[in-house]
Amino acid sequence: MKITNKAHAVAFKKSSLTIGLSAALFSGLSFQGVAAEARTAEKVERIEVTGSRIKRADIEGSSPVTSIGRLAIESSGVQNIGELLQTVAQADLSGLTQLTNNTNGNDGSQTISLRNLGDNRTLVLVDGRRFLALGGGQVDISQIPIAIVERVDILADGASAVYGTDAIAGVVNIITKDGFEGVSLDASIGANFEGDGEYKQAGISIGTIKGNTSLFLNISKSEEKEIGAGDREISQYPVAYIPERFGSAFGLYGIFGTSDGNLSLDPAKEGDGIRTADDFEPFGTKHRYNFAPTNYLKTPSDRFNVFAKVNHEFSDSLRAFVDFTYNQRKSVTQIAAVPLTAGFSGPQWEIPFSKDSIYNPFGEDLASFGFRTLPIGPRTNIQDYDTYFITGGFEGEFEVADRVLLWDVSMSRGDSSRSVKGQNYVNLQNLRNAVGPSFIADGVAQCGTADNTIAGCVPLNIFNGETGFTSEMANYIGYELNDQVNTGTTNFAANISGELFELPAGWLGFAAGVEKRTNTFVDSPDALIAAGLSSSNFREPTNGSQTAEEAYFEFAVPLLADLPGVQQLDISLAGRFADFENSGFVGVDPVTSNFDNESFKVGFTWRIYDDLMLRGNYSDTFRAPSVDNLFAGGGEGFPSVQDPCNTTLFGLQLPDVQARCLADNVPSGGSTQPTGQLRALNGGNPELKPEEGNTKTFGIVYNPSWLDGFDMTIDYYKIELEDALSSISAGGMLDRCYVQGEEEFCGFIERREDGRIATVRTSQFNLDQLEVEGYDFNANYRFDTQDLGNFVFRLNGSYTDQYRSAGVGENINSANNLVASINSDILRWRGTFNTTWSYDDLTVTWGMRYTSNLIESCTIPDNFVDDGLATRELCNQRGNPGDENEAGFNRIGSVVYHDLSASYTLPWQASVRVGMRNVFRKEPPIALNPFANSFYSAHDIPGGTWFLNYKQDF
Repeated sequence: MKITNKAHAVAFKKSSLTIGLSAALFSGLSFQGVAAEARTAEKVERIEVTGSRIKRADIEGSSPVTSIGRLAIESSGVQNIGELLQTVAQADLSGLTQLTNNTNGNDGSQTISLRNLGDNRTLVLVDGRRFLALGGGQVDISQIPIAIVERVDILADGASAVYGTDAIAGVVNIITKDGFEGVSLDASIGANFEGDGEYKQAGISIGTIKGNTSLFLNISKSEEKEIGAGDREISQYPVAYIPERFGSAFGLYGIFGTSDGNLSLDPAKEGDGIRTADDFEPFGTKHRYNFAPTNYLKTPSDRFNVFAKVNHEFSDSLRAFVDFTYNQRKSVTQIAAVPLTAGFSGPQWEIPFSKDSIYNPFGEDLASFGFRTLPIGPRTNIQDYDTYFITGGFEGEFEVADRVLLWDVSMSRGDSSRSVKGQNYVNLQNLRNAVGPSFIADGVAQCGTADNTIAGCVPLNIFNGETGFTSEMANYIGYELNDQVNTGTTNFAANISGELFELPAGWLGFAAGVEKRTNTFVDSPDALIAAGLSSSNFREPTNGSQTAEEAYFEFAVPLLADLPGVQQLDISLAGRFADFENSGFVGVDPVTSNFDNESFKVGFTWRIYDDLMLRGNYSDTFRAPSVDNLFAGGGEGFPSVQDPCNTTLFGLQLPDVQARCLADNVPSGGSTQPTGQLRALNGGNPELKPEEGNTKTFGIVYNPSWLDGFDMTIDYYKIELEDALSSISAGGMLDRCYVQGEEEFCGFIERREDGRIATVRTSQFNLDQLEVEGYDFNANYRFDTQDLGNFVFRLNGSYTDQYRSAGVGENINSANNLVASINSDILRWRGTFNTTWSYDDLTVTWGMRYTSNLIESCTIPDNFVDDGLATRELCNQRGNPGDENEAGFNRIGSVVYHDLSASYTLPWQASVRVGMRNVFRKEPPIALNPFANSFYSAHDIPGGTWFLNYKQDF
């Protein structure tokens, strides 16, 4: 892939023409595009670079910015921006991949996280402006079609003083096409080498410039097919190469809590006929269910995109612009059929199987039972997203004291609607009816009793295995859920910039502006989910909004110039002042909150001589808690937790702990706790305050005059974050309230009249400190030959040295370094190296992607292979008897992927491009910690992919 570092690739180019030509070369623009820019020389001379709001001709900056240009995007063969950003060394891939590594699948959204700090601490801009965000503050970059992207800038620096909240780890600025004339058609196809995961895309781009008006329109449609987990050896079982042991206890032979223990149907007795208690045996490994192959490894989706950009010039000093984006995405997630977990989960699952059911062979009420509802079908969520975002405004310039000042005013509005149709879920009220008393009347099974028949109900039989579970039963207890999620944003911005006056070392540049934006988030769960009557976990509605009012300033101050050892020394100063007002609901109660922030930044660039420049920054960073953080309705979970006031633990507590239990309506001697799980609702916390911290960077930019075409950068960074959001578990809430006596946490605990725990509400709090430290490096070398063509070599890498986390009041320097530590997924090294060769109309790119090794504790006993439970050894570093970790470790080796693409320009204004990703079909190394797939999302889905693209210009 062609990657250039914008902060230095053009740092030594001084003229406007050279800047324009360099941009064209590195981004893959046609010469026609350069000519269009040359007609407006004033625009070329004053441009805004990612990392600064000051528009000026001198584009050198103190912040490290890496750019991926259009030519690099096309040669990569990626299908979307998410795949493109996977190659960025600073990205940790947590939200970019469509790999399904969670219980609810991946809905097709793609978000980006830098520095392993989370996608809500990375700001995403489109053309330098904020875009429509999700409820958690992240931007789903899959809404932006890759066909409209001119380049992507990655600012690897804290930028809260320049851009505001969320810019802690950095900023991703997606620059769209402009100045395009003509018509361009393009079409692509591709697939995995295994024959699945097919991809199709087609689009048309139209650009015209008529007089003072320019128009760019792109319409595109794409389709991606699924890859099933069962179609890859590494993901066909919950843990790779272990067919049965880690399957679900809730399978097709059932699990029934009887007075003789947990029993399951003897697999040999599965089928028609009347079952008796003698047909059941103690539950064991052979009764487990392999839920993995039903899951999607890659999410299928269909996308339809419309993007339009209109610019009109009223005069040399006044212009208007409108940008419009519409995105429709349909995606499907699929996971295994609903497990019935009566008596094993939360209160809504307290559904006994009646002894008076015509199918119950045990002659006793079953307080707990489980079964996999395969006859109903796999849980399939069909998501329908509709998103639009429109920005309109004016820009221009005016003179004050013979100085030209540039200004712009804009308003943006965006809305996103997501409707979810969930197929093959279970209505728990109907389930309760179906497992209650039943009888036979006129040869037909009926629910209830002869005196109290439940109309329309079909009694449920799960004692004959899958055979006894008829379609009529499935139709009665199965249902289709419907969720609705809406997000919206309204942004207003006004900016002014220019050069104020001349100092001895150059012109003093400045920028200032104000912004106001409002974000809304509404989550309306399915009616049965909200009522606690669905097999999908209970979830409360969410309804909240956040309004931010901000003002900022920025100065670029030239201090020294043309001195020995100081060819140029500049400093940059920036500051931002922000007020946030939040409103929403906690349950049915309206809640408001507010907070403010002040962030500042100082940076420098010191050019020692033509070849060498130093740069550095110190910047405040902050992130305001999102609407979802503040007001999310409680989502249900059932963690394994012991109530410190229960009958088992009450007598072991100190007197003050017992007194606090008694004061909370716990009876003397303790409260009962029937199971080892408690119901927890994890939701928002309206009392959160912003995360705050600082970022330091220092870098070297070297462009040796003795080696024409070579440049390199090395940048050190250190991010420190305080008051970082961190969750307190249900057990932590109980401990803090009763054992530690922190009364502010007792309000999160709800008890029933008899003293039993009803619900423990969990949430996030400003509890953590984070510290991340490392280095980024880039190197580029290009040279031309007379007979063999042109060569370009590009290296982009990142080294993470420290990643530490500690609680409030703890010494973070004493915390463990999590980089490549045991059971950590934080990589020490990531990088790419690309070689591009061009000869006449042929261009070939060979790319290499590298990820370093990880290590995890071995959780697989060493006898699994000998006992036939595993088909191969999964841990490659077994311990010795007597070692602290006798089971040993599993080393997840480093991986190098190779990509190849070639393009050829045809005589009839067309081009064809063909390529492969993961040419040698490198398999991902086995990992035991990821859920479901046994490999990390940093690695490619097995099989490798190919692609073919044709483009026709008119």
